[in-house]
Amino acid sequence: MSEDKRPDLLVRYEQMIKDHANYYYDADDLEEIAYQYEIRDRYREALEVVDRGLSMHPGSLNLGIKRAKYLLCLDCVEEAEKQIYSIPHESADAVLICAELSFIQADKNKAISLLNSLLSSDEMSVDLCFDVIDMYLDFGYLEEMKDFIFAADKILPDGKEVLRELALIYEDRQEYDAALDIYDILLDRDPYSYIDWFNIAKVRALKKDYDKAVDACDFALAIKESDETILSFKGYCVYDKGDYIQAIEIFKELLNITEDKSMIYELIAECYTKLEKNQEAIQYLNEALISTPNNANLYYLQASNYYDMGNIPQALECLHKCVEIDSEDADALAFLGEIYIEIKNFEEAKIVLEQSINLKSDNNEVLILLGDLASQESDYKAAISYYEQALSVNSYEVKLIFKLILAHFNSGNQEKAVSLIKQLDETTLQIGNIEKISEENRRELKQTKEILDKLRKILGESLDEKL
Repeated sequence: MSEDKRPDLLVRYEQMIKDHANYYYDADDLEEIAYQYEIRDRYREALEVVDRGLSMHPGSLNLGIKRAKYLLCLDCVEEAEKQIYSIPHESADAVLICAELSFIQADKNKAISLLNSLLSSDEMSVDLCFDVIDMYLDFGYLEEMKDFIFAADKILPDGKEVLRELALIYEDRQEYDAALDIYDILLDRDPYSYIDWFNIAKVRALKKDYDKAVDACDFALAIKESDETILSFKGYCVYDKGDYIQAIEIFKELLNITEDKSMIYELIAECYTKLEKNQEAIQYLNEALISTPNNANLYYLQASNYYDMGNIPQALECLHKCVEIDSEDADALAFLGEIYIEIKNFEEAKIVLEQSINLKSDNNEVLILLGDLASQESDYKAAISYYEQALSVNSYEVKLIFKLILAHFNSGNQEKAVSLIKQLDETTLQIGNIEKISEENRRELKQTKEILDKLRKILGESLDEKL
């Protein structure tokens, strides 16, 4: 944070330190200064502030508790324990510190007992519950955390926020059914809570249960009509389930209520692309470009649609505009290279593909294209290098292995070609034991036996020996 945006109190304090002065501050001011360091994770400075404060206000309970807290943050466990138990420690902040110390010292029962004691505290609040939840999460006691949340929900005037926090924790852990159970509890209390209907929609979408996600969005929209966030999410759900016609209708409805029309035009265009209605897609991308003319991605999408229509000149023009806007768009450069190869402009293809791979070194398709270009120019050393780099990304791509074999063979290194064939042969025998392999690669490996026999014959005749 720049200095002119820091609180005046902190600025004055730091100027005092810089000047080696020693001004008087009341305890509340020192707490605030320490807090400013705390929120920046600068616990050493926060501790120094507190120590300075205790020299001025030795009886300040709040400063004493903060001292224990910052010592704990700095892993000074023994000193933190000595500090907290040297002062009254019945307040909620002090109990939290004592509980954390107990967890650190592997005294789980004492820690849980201390945290549960907060349920009967006059300081009990939603914010305090969040502090307890964070502590349980830090130490991995999820069941105990759940029990605390349900107990707190019975005590708090309104426990919705802590229940929603529990639902979010379940979501993060991908325990989606447990999260839905929590939202059902919340909706039983308030069936008109659009927030909880929307949260259900998001969880249903994570489960890929798009029909129920859309239903939940509809309930939320019935309560909060024309809500942009909910309506757009409904559109995404319909899109993800593959109903592009309905998605278009929803996104067109969204055009009437959103300010960011460019994004909606793009979404509609993507739907038309999925429907293979490229002309309509281009029309909406043109609308999007009116609002955001320097959007490289829109030109890329234009190029893709023109390409699918067979309009190569327009595709190239759009890709050139895309790269003009974003010279480091590796995908656009790769697309350009593919088209140049298609129209047999190999020199330009090589230039842009090399630019692409320099930006995105693990792009298998580009590495293979560069290898093919090198092979075409009889530069087998370069071809081998590109193919080997590509195999480091996907070692089971059979067609690529054959390209590498042929490159070695054509370069005159027939022994290496034979060695690779033997390795490939051994791999086909172990295919049932290979776990991390795509179905396409698995299929290709199963079809290699016949090809290997043919290669053995060719190489055997060349080497005049049986392989």
